[in-house]
Amino acid sequence: MTRFEKDFRHLSRQIDSLSNGQARVSITNIFEPVTSSSKTSISSDDSDESSQTFFIEITPNDGPYAHASFVFRIEASSDNPYPDCAPIISCLTRIYHPNIDTTYQNTHNNVCVSTLNEWDSSMNHSFDDILQGLLFLFYSPNVDDPLTSNVTCEDKEFAKNVRISIEGGSIEDFDYDSFEMNYGYKRYLNEKQTDQESKIDDHLVDLLIRQTNFKKIFNADTLEFLMNESTASSTFHSVRHKNS
Repeated sequence: MTRFEKDFRHLSRQIDSLSNGQARVSITNIFEPVTSSSKTSISSDDSDESSQTFFIEITPNDGPYAHASFVFRIEASSDNPYPDCAPIISCLTRIYHPNIDTTYQNTHNNVCVSTLNEWDSSMNHSFDDILQGLLFLFYSPNVDDPLTSNVTCEDKEFAKNVRISIEGGSIEDFDYDSFEMNYGYKRYLNEKQTDQESKIDDHLVDLLIRQTNFKKIFNADTLEFLMNESTASSTFHSVRHKNS
């Protein structure tokens, strides 16, 4: 087993605890939906056949990039063997960030993270360090030492532009194309809406079955629905027991 494979397996086992549930890892890019008409995703089909590659998806829980998801490709090749050389880190998801430049679809070394600059095989750097470095970028973007010059360094405007890039919209002087809503943020909104609808349904069912003689109020179909609602089943049996 190569060092690359060993460190990848270790990261796979530990990534949930290392990232506090903010990252996932895979040997293939199963994370971000890709559409041919969208510039949100940058093609990752140009990897060298001799390379060793895996993908990390990061979804920050907090901070300016909260609830959006971003996919990174981690790659080593025979020309740059791991761990003697730092792997190439490519962000494949379009992003507004001073230290990540996806503006021109540059998919090689478009991430500026200190772990790569300080890489030293004698210090036993690993993929765990890369993960921590990527997480740090989302919570502490370095606008004073940008990789790309078209990201503002003014705090309020920067925060505003980040939200525009995540929620979908145009940012002046950044790129000619508008941002599409980030796929992870879209997933977050859908889950949030589903959760709210579920809470409303549970509350409504609870109110209905608390009505005196509720069995006589509703028709058979409605009663069957109420009795089959898994979230209200315990309450229903409790009320039925009291009325018996």
